[in-house]
Amino acid sequence: MVAETGRTREEFIEDAFAGCFEELSRVREMLDSRYDDLKNGRMRPIDGHRFFADLRRREDELPEQKT
Repeated sequence: MVAETGRTREEFIEDAFAGCFEELSRVREMLDSRYDDLKNGRMRPIDGHRFFADLRRREDELPEQKT
């Protein structure tokens, strides 16, 4: 890609890191927002064990799909 685009390896690495930091920033904002929702009572936490047990039960109830 370096030869095709005329860009240096360092430029590609800088772009990759910049993309990672942007994504981490978006994830952090989302997590902060979810935490605030929980803390302020706008959202209720769910029991993880109960959620996955229900998910497994619903999966077992699905008709078998023929491939």
